[in-house]
Amino acid sequence: MTRLRALWARYKQLFLCCVMVAAVYLVLFALGIGCPIKYVTGISCPGCGMTRACLAALRLDFDAAFTYHPLWVTLLPVAFAALFFYAKQKKKALIVLAGLFVAAMLAVYGYRLLFTESEIVVFTPADGWLLRRGY
Repeated sequence: MTRLRALWARYKQLFLCCVMVAAVYLVLFALGIGCPIKYVTGISCPGCGMTRACLAALRLDFDAAFTYHPLWVTLLPVAFAALFFYAKQKKKALIVLAGLFVAAMLAVYGYRLLFTESEIVVFTPADGWLLRRGY
């Protein structure tokens, strides 16, 4: 029992953060707003398509998963590595991992935005909430 309390004390903030993110996601989903960045600006974010890619992978539809977002396959390894570095309190390794992941996301985002045409990654500011509202 004391070991469980020690684990809870160590990971309580991380768990609560995940619960908060899930709650916000569920509220946005219930409101029909998939990506808040895309909804407000009309421009897809670097992670657009990631949820659909993971859901397609769970259905074993890997072609669709890679179509939705090619980096879906990196989520679990990066998450486990981040948890490992967090548990071992290796902040520099965690920062390097986060930097590499962000760089990969931005590189794929730039490529998808510039060189592919799809309904997932779009640049349509006129469709965003800001321009629809006249701001």
